[in-house]
Amino acid sequence: MHPGKKRRDYNDIESILNYRKDIIFKEHASKLDIFQDSIELLFYLTKVLNAGFLAEFKRTGKRLEGPRTIIPVLFERNNHNLLAAYKLACIGLNNPAYLNLRTVFEGITQMYLLHFTDREAYIFYRQQLGTLTEDEEKELKNKHHWLRPSRIRELLYTGEKKEQVDDFYILISNAAHPGIKRAMGDFDYRKEVTVDVLSISLALAAASLITVRDIYSSMISEEEAEEIDDLLDRVMQELEGEVLDISPNRVGLKKE
Repeated sequence: MHPGKKRRDYNDIESILNYRKDIIFKEHASKLDIFQDSIELLFYLTKVLNAGFLAEFKRTGKRLEGPRTIIPVLFERNNHNLLAAYKLACIGLNNPAYLNLRTVFEGITQMYLLHFTDREAYIFYRQQLGTLTEDEEKELKNKHHWLRPSRIRELLYTGEKKEQVDDFYILISNAAHPGIKRAMGDFDYRKEVTVDVLSISLALAAASLITVRDIYSSMISEEEAEEIDDLLDRVMQELEGEVLDISPNRVGLKKE
């Protein structure tokens, strides 16, 4: 340490973040309350799904196989990333929060890919497990373009909806990797940025609820479905109807 230079104590750094947290909880209480309830319900639904998988195994002796085995993992990972985004947004660390939110968005589209496609789902599944054959890796590269986020969206969406979904993804990506000028704005509390990150967080929490309902409707009780609907209504009202539906719309996808 240089003579005469005092290192800032960690508690001093933490106090700045706590000061921001106090402001954010005071000014954005409604969004934070809904976000907390969304996370609570999402984590509860993981227990519902796990109980359903166990009951099915006891009844039939069969476990999940193939691409469908990854969907619950992606759902659980999304829940953790939403929780991380919440923690970061609460103290005004918005750029890191957007990194988690981008992962949530990609996870939702990957879940739909695994649920609604055949060959692409199989190739993605093998890729994630690291078990691709040489021929399958060539297929992944040449035919499926590594199943990058843009390729997955191309498989799931078409028309105006694809444009909306693409624009939403670009918005999150740009916010996650800002230029120097924009990054500097993350060093201080800025109300408009906090509103933006919390709004996108709520939109993606709602999208996650819609996704699990779309894929596992047979495993969700009527009471749980009503809880999802009630929370979606709260998000819709908070965001004044501007909730993006990420459900696929391309003709030809599997109907399950």
